[in-house]
Amino acid sequence: MNISLTRARARATAVTSALVALGLSVTGAVAASAAPALPSATAASADAAPTIYPVVDANFPDPDILLVDGVYHAYATNNQGQNVQHRTSTDLVTWSAPTDVAPDLGAWVSESCAFSPGGATDRCVWAPEVAAVQGGYALYYTARDATSPRQCIGLSLSDTPEGPFVPVGDDPLVCPNGDDGTEDLGGAIDAATFVDGDQLYLLWKADGNCCTGKTAIIFAQPLTPDGTTLTGPPVELIRVDTPYEGRVVEGPTLLERDGTYYLFYSANDFYGGAYRTSYATASSLTGPWTKATTELLTSDRFQGDVRGPGGQDVVTAPDGSDAIVFHGWNEAFTYRAMYVADLEWTADGVPFVPQASDRYQAEDGVVTNARVLADGGASGGAKVGGLDFADSSVKVEVHADEAGPALLGIRFANGSQDGSARVPSTGTLAVNGETVETVVFPHTTWGNWQTSEHLVDLAAGSNTITLTRATFFTELDAFDVYPATRDPRPSAPPVIPADATRYEFEDGVITNGSVGSAAGASGGQKVGGLDFLDSSVALEVFAEEAGPYTLGVRFANGSERGGYTLASTSTVTVNGADAGVVTFPHTTWGNWQSVTHQVELEQGWNTVALTKLTWYTELDALDVFRTEVPPTDPQVTVTAQPRCLGGTPYLAVRATNDGDETVAVALRTVHGERSYAQVAPGANAYQSFKVRGGALEAGAALVAVTDVAGTTTEISAAYDALTCA
Repeated sequence: MNISLTRARARATAVTSALVALGLSVTGAVAASAAPALPSATAASADAAPTIYPVVDANFPDPDILLVDGVYHAYATNNQGQNVQHRTSTDLVTWSAPTDVAPDLGAWVSESCAFSPGGATDRCVWAPEVAAVQGGYALYYTARDATSPRQCIGLSLSDTPEGPFVPVGDDPLVCPNGDDGTEDLGGAIDAATFVDGDQLYLLWKADGNCCTGKTAIIFAQPLTPDGTTLTGPPVELIRVDTPYEGRVVEGPTLLERDGTYYLFYSANDFYGGAYRTSYATASSLTGPWTKATTELLTSDRFQGDVRGPGGQDVVTAPDGSDAIVFHGWNEAFTYRAMYVADLEWTADGVPFVPQASDRYQAEDGVVTNARVLADGGASGGAKVGGLDFADSSVKVEVHADEAGPALLGIRFANGSQDGSARVPSTGTLAVNGETVETVVFPHTTWGNWQTSEHLVDLAAGSNTITLTRATFFTELDAFDVYPATRDPRPSAPPVIPADATRYEFEDGVITNGSVGSAAGASGGQKVGGLDFLDSSVALEVFAEEAGPYTLGVRFANGSERGGYTLASTSTVTVNGADAGVVTFPHTTWGNWQSVTHQVELEQGWNTVALTKLTWYTELDALDVFRTEVPPTDPQVTVTAQPRCLGGTPYLAVRATNDGDETVAVALRTVHGERSYAQVAPGANAYQSFKVRGGALEAGAALVAVTDVAGTTTEISAAYDALTCA
């Protein structure tokens, strides 16, 4: 799909895609290339660039797309007085301003319903579906029934897709609320249409998760060609029966491809980041349907760039390929924006979205001296546990389209304790039999799934990823290969030196917060209730001399939204001056961990204050210690490592900027050169040079570093010879 806001498989952005294809990692470095027109991922640091951007960055939930004469018509849930939002586009990227195509609703619709975040004029008009039918266009919409506390589905008609759509009849079309001889299934929501041969069908969801003792079910029911009359009883397609669905299956989208029927649907709680899109397959519309064990779209498969991907629809893109349209919450969870991504298919007919990770379930790998266990909170409903022995391991096969660097995410949980102390665990990571590194998994508590990211080199085709237990205990959920290559997010807990000076937050000046007892907290107390924008804690800390210091903030964070765990943030000030933002990963409440933050302190006493920014944090103690100043010359660390990828020798050269200023870097070898105009502090420039002509002879890589003053320093790194079988 030729949409500038998405990428081909295993690509990062319009700028970095060409570099990745050459085996380059631009983790934090900005290449000397023209920036893309929409929107520039290089305007900020590359490691912060999202994998996907919204095409409508406003409240536009449950998008339904209809293509008419080259124009895409998008319809969405009500917002700010518009019952059914309508936008148009010719490329799926640029969309018109919203209009209301259903200003009038059926007489059966309640006037009293309101549901966040639609606004004060929200009438609970949800998830519209517009279909071309005999004689014009039919709008199926969800609204609150005036005679019962249930949502039902109504019908309106129009001669054009632009509307206005006029209500048909005084009653809803589908309303299983227990009235008029109907069975009370909890009401009906989320209409969709599908044509099977010559037969038009209405799909809808029995909203059974509304009430105790009822079940969410997706049905299909035949319609007359004009879309106005149901001609047969509903046939059940799927219902809630899988752990990752929570209590919800909804938002059906049905298509047929090469003789297989695909039912895409949304699952779990729409209100939070645990909302997701999955699918089921069948050989006929009536089933039986087989659900996928791994969901198609989840928040973590997008690395949190999309939160709660759901409300999906599938459409043909301008270039004839398939696209999937869906909504996701903004970072503050105040509205749901609309996204468009490629929908691709494997040779076996498995759908995937290249803007999300390739996910490999740990339980599907080769499990040695461990066991597969059911776990409703894990992706796919299962995990690998019992990795308790020296040879306990999990081995999975992952695919790469081409040789080069890739970002690997290990989804894990660690509840290890050494006596009463919570401790990290470790494992040995190997790629294609070659040990890459020792992975440190921070203590998360069991069931609190987090992701540990690692930069690895993959060969073109199949690669073996092996994780072997080293110390303490880890449970494994899945391995993700992400489409963007960048510096991994840090996951290992920081080392706080024994001689750091500790200050208890409960001894500070607390604004809009409270002190309470806390098991496991330093001093037995914590500061909690920091729930307001002006909630803060200020401490007086002492510095023997002016200079750089590290703050070790001991905290706990149990913030979540609809079952989706959230990082929280606080602003930091030193002596009243802005000193940045500190991010607190989700740990669960009572699981005290530390994060570090760099500041400059004056000699003597300093006032350090943390003020709530997003979500919720409890604070235990503040450790303060002098920051080691890295040597000024050289400011770049260079490594050159030979390795075999797919039987071909490569020379991987990495230059890491250890300084505090941006530098230009040129990597030079007899096998090729690469230059970077800007490498930010803490980032690196990386090139995997392919060795042509057989074996790699021993030699040295040369790196030229140019600082902001124009001074160039040359650094070399030796490497050994290598012959690949």
